[in-house]
Amino acid sequence: MKIKSNSADSERKFIDNIKKFFEDPLVILPECTDSCMFCPVKSYKKKIEAMMQNKNFGKYFNSADQLLSAISESYKILENERVPLTGIIKTNYGSVSFCKRGNSDEYILSGVQNYNNAVYRLLAFKNVIKNKKLNVYSSSNFFQATCKNMINIETLKDILNDEKLQYKIENGDVIFGTSGNKMEFNLFNIKIIIYEDFQQNIPYLLFKHIAMYDYNLDIKTDFLEFIDDDKGTVFEYINNNIDGRTFFSKIKKFKINYVKNNALFVIDNKNYGVEDFVKILNFDPKISDFIKDKLRESKTGFYLENANQRKIFEFLFPRYKNEIIKLMYGLNDDEIKKLKGGPLEIMNMAADIKNRKNAENKIVKPWSENSGFLIGLITEYFSHGEEAGIVYGQRGSVDSPIKKGIYSAFLSVLGKNEGWRFSDSEEKLGELIYPYMKNIINGTEINKELNKLKAIID
Repeated sequence: MKIKSNSADSERKFIDNIKKFFEDPLVILPECTDSCMFCPVKSYKKKIEAMMQNKNFGKYFNSADQLLSAISESYKILENERVPLTGIIKTNYGSVSFCKRGNSDEYILSGVQNYNNAVYRLLAFKNVIKNKKLNVYSSSNFFQATCKNMINIETLKDILNDEKLQYKIENGDVIFGTSGNKMEFNLFNIKIIIYEDFQQNIPYLLFKHIAMYDYNLDIKTDFLEFIDDDKGTVFEYINNNIDGRTFFSKIKKFKINYVKNNALFVIDNKNYGVEDFVKILNFDPKISDFIKDKLRESKTGFYLENANQRKIFEFLFPRYKNEIIKLMYGLNDDEIKKLKGGPLEIMNMAADIKNRKNAENKIVKPWSENSGFLIGLITEYFSHGEEAGIVYGQRGSVDSPIKKGIYSAFLSVLGKNEGWRFSDSEEKLGELIYPYMKNIINGTEINKELNKLKAIID
């Protein structure tokens, strides 16, 4: 507790506020919305009414009941109407001033003396809530209490409007935010849903207006919902040490680490055994058994947002790159040594080498320099596609009219009208080669067509 001195004006305002309280001290009591037999609010009402009737507001000055004691202690202020000093206590929602004249609990005393503040008046019920299992709600337009675990939707809306929060109500649920993962908890009879894009701390703002005897909200998130949420992070959130976005970030990190440390195999929000995990990722059959074995041996789990092989290859490549490339593409160690980059780059390069080797193995050997260009051109086309073939032909045909004739036939088969590149004699050679080139590109008896071209291309 801190002490502060009051100016004459502050002192007068404080005393006037206490006088106003004792004009109708029942103002400190919330409206009871229940009809329970032993309602503490109704009991306090009778005792306060008796004090009012007998004009004996000091009756409970030394009472063990801290709420009644705080009322009587506050009345002591009016004996000399002097408050040169006030105490200050800090709460989760700001600092509160009060004047002490006895031994009442400072928080409860603060609640009584700030009876007209929609937030701080809840402090008066600190012990009642704990001992009588009472819930108290306070907002601009409502001051209610209930022994039952219920809250009126209009009361809740008034609380949210006091805090200027953006929300919507669907099927009786109160929803904050619109996207990302979500958390849910029940505020008594009402479900609260908070999406990841909503940053403000809803429990903190609710507890500003709601005093409850049980603050366990049983928060649950839908991210990897088969794993329990981290209790420490939930505690931080409820106690306003972190905001909503930080809460989701920490929960995700905790659960992903749980997946890794417990060798789980998760895609999106579903946990799989290693067999189904590898099957869903659709690995090449040549390596699927190898992948399964290595994942089991690693005793490491994986969380994937979608069915993507990339993270698995990134994990296995540093240790098993050669084995994977050999199984998938049939390359030898010398060929693999030349492959540089990440897993995707290496596999693309390995696939290119495999395609080129396959194409070369199916095609007859060159019989001359010009035929070497022809065979290189169609090999590039079959290995890497049309654009690669065009680039190869353009670069390789610059030094020979025969090569240009071959390139002209190739472009014509592809439907590329680029006659400006070639002389009349080169175009005529291209026209002669064209029918053979067409059959080759269409994959019709490639070697047979190449052998026919021996008569045309020296």
